[in-house]
Amino acid sequence: MPTSGTYTFSVSRDDIIREAMLNLGKLGEAEVPTAQEVTDCARKLNMLVKQWMAKQDFAPGLKVWTRRHADMFLSNSTGTYNLGPSGDHWTNQSYTRTLTANASAAATALTVSSIANASSGDYIGIQLNSGALYWTTINGAPSGSTINITAGLPSAANSGAVVFNYTTKAQRPNIIEAVVLRDINFNDTPLKIYTLQEYSYQPSKQNPNYVSDPLAIYYEAQLTNGVLYTDVAAASDVTKRLRIDYLEPIQDFNNPLDTPEYPQEWYLALCWGLTQQIGPMFNLPFTKDMQQNMMESIAIAREAYSDRTAMFFQPGIE
Repeated sequence: MPTSGTYTFSVSRDDIIREAMLNLGKLGEAEVPTAQEVTDCARKLNMLVKQWMAKQDFAPGLKVWTRRHADMFLSNSTGTYNLGPSGDHWTNQSYTRTLTANASAAATALTVSSIANASSGDYIGIQLNSGALYWTTINGAPSGSTINITAGLPSAANSGAVVFNYTTKAQRPNIIEAVVLRDINFNDTPLKIYTLQEYSYQPSKQNPNYVSDPLAIYYEAQLTNGVLYTDVAAASDVTKRLRIDYLEPIQDFNNPLDTPEYPQEWYLALCWGLTQQIGPMFNLPFTKDMQQNMMESIAIAREAYSDRTAMFFQPGIE
């Protein structure tokens, strides 16, 4: 017999809600949830998927489908950065070019090596002769070899200076998994990720005279924007950037047809998880058979997409 030839089966927010209510026997075959029931169940579902995201739940495997890679741009005036949609300059996609002519203080027209992948409204960072990376936005569509900027340069930038641009800031990381210091030639130097205690014990991390390439970071997720601390007071070379591998928060369910930001292996687990959560709301029991179904679906789902982990031990190293 022929197979379907498709691999795109999915469920929506309201599919999961209906399935959970059917599991409880709350709905008959031809019944539909009321608007208030959908609202209440959707709230529970959002709580559930947020609790199950990143490494915060019971799954030994990483949520690799939420893994992202982003560039964080350095500053010569601070070693602490806010990462998130309203934070400092960091993005999932950035572009690099150089100035091909000197630009004086207050200049708003920059002559660059290429205008490819530069768009009106993009954030743009220009390496100044002072060593700072000056950020503004692109004003209007670039043309020829010229990019116009919204706010003029505070000081001069010579030909050959590095210019970065990007369109959108990345989301707040839940967890940072790996980070390297990347130069403009894409050579990477691994950085250590500190625990709180290791970071706190660094003696000169906030000494204003300690300006260098960072060798380690410490990260706290916070709420809107996460906070990344480096082990230096400021960066000495702003043409380098941190390349960060991280896990992003799971997206919300806002609309009836929103699909889960989970792979197919998790759909059944989400349905049974919601069944358990909404049972008390309808004053209906969550039976032993339901519990077994939920645990079996979760056990299978949580092993999907697990990462391989490298581990080694070295005598004398704590």
